Amino acid sequence: MSELGGKQLIDALDEHWRKYRKLLKACRQNTSEDNVHELRVRTRRLISLIELLNTLAPQAALAKIRKALKKQLDQFDELRDTQVMLFEAAKNMPILPELEPFLAFMHEREQQLLIHSASNIASFYQPKLRRKVKKAGKRFERQIANTDLTTALPAAINQVYALAIARYQTLDPANSASIHQLRIAVKKWRYTLLSVQALICCLPETGLKRLQEYLSQMGDIQNSVVLLQTLNVFFADKTPFSIEQYYRKQQQDLIQAFMTHAVEILEFRGTTERLSQ
Repeated sequence: MSELGGKQLIDALDEHWRKYRKLLKACRQNTSEDNVHELRVRTRRLISLIELLNTLAPQAALAKIRKALKKQLDQFDELRDTQVMLFEAAKNMPILPELEPFLAFMHEREQQLLIHSASNIASFYQPKLRRKVKKAGKRFERQIANTDLTTALPAAINQVYALAIARYQTLDPANSASIHQLRIAVKKWRYTLLSVQALICCLPETGLKRLQEYLSQMGDIQNSVVLLQTLNVFFADKTPFSIEQYYRKQQQDLIQAFMTHAVEILEFRGTTERLSQ
């Protein structure tokens, strides 16, 4: 990328916005699980780029745009969790038949949430949000007209990685919340890298794949936490012992497996160092 100015970043913003709009349109036509998943991914990439721009040249408009998009994204959380639990319960019905009433409840809940999500999606896009993005982009370009992005951009990305390292240093296998906090920070870093992937020539696909695998391990742990909490609510704190025992053991196995690889977060430091070279 060029040493001065932010045209390529604005081009990236336009591209991410275009893909976000394309998936939003697809979801309006068909609120399928795949379409909703892709919309969530595209929204996350757009949010990450906006956060990066706001780090490079802070402005209130970017913070407001980020807040609006995050609000949209959060409205899919319950649907996503429900679909994950539905898949898990259906998969284990043969060995845990006590899950049958829970599975039926999850099916009904998914249908309700799909209807609710379709209604939400219809109201997501507002022309004024697009105008705000355009206006904020032009202001950003003016703000950094004399900024050397060959050093400023890697430094901003590395700030996100530094947060992940700070979370890693407080990691406690006995506290699943600490694993979840690390996951949030690592996910933010990954999406930040993906949001400017086309501008970073030294970003290896193998590194991004390993990063996703690292995240998936923590994601499985968080899914287990949510599932156990939901089961306890559904069964009014009287979850059948067979179910409780099965998922408690599964969660402990997932945590133990992750902890043997948790230190790999430090190996990703090489990626951040290459960005600064």
